[in-house]
Amino acid sequence: VILIRQETNPEDINGMNSAVGIITLRGGMTSHAAVVARGMGKPCICSVNNIFIDKSEQFFYTNTGIKVYKGDNITINGCNGEVILGIIKTTLPKLDKSFYDLMEWVDEIRTLKVMANADTPEDAEISMNFKADGIGLCRTEHMFFSDKRISIVQEMIVSDKKEERAVALEKLEVMQKEDFKKIFTHTLDKQVTIRLLDPPLHEFLPDNDDAIQEILL
Repeated sequence: VILIRQETNPEDINGMNSAVGIITLRGGMTSHAAVVARGMGKPCICSVNNIFIDKSEQFFYTNTGIKVYKGDNITINGCNGEVILGIIKTTLPKLDKSFYDLMEWVDEIRTLKVMANADTPEDAEISMNFKADGIGLCRTEHMFFSDKRISIVQEMIVSDKKEERAVALEKLEVMQKEDFKKIFTHTLDKQVTIRLLDPPLHEFLPDNDDAIQEILL
């Protein structure tokens, strides 16, 4: 599945998890789609300005008149931004012994540390398996992107009662404590740099009024 959106936001996280690639009509290298896709290791093409989406009929079309419907096959190249009709044969990258031999030689002479971005225990485990010197950035806001957690964050934001907000925050605290325990289990004595909540709160909310009203109800 290729997810195609005007632009993504946290409420799209389930679709991004399910997709093998992502296309957005707006955004750039630092947009939500690009940042999250990089973290997931998925190809993403942003700012595709010659594609237009028809949500009601579930297809997109180009400025040259080509129409692609839901269920049609396309291939995307995240390196050069190509969107190709049909299925193109691909080869999965493989790290053989030569790669690991080279990295061992590099370790003997390098003077710089190589840190990883890791926002989840799974990311931390992968980073340590690749011999990272530590976690250079753990973005706590990315811990909230799962479907279960984002709904709790939204409840906390829209609540107008301190008691309700406190209940939501307590739930998130338990989840984050467990995440950090697992991250530190993987990293052991290596450095972990944790960034506290960074984006503005509206980025955790849906981008349309109807969806926000559903949260309020």
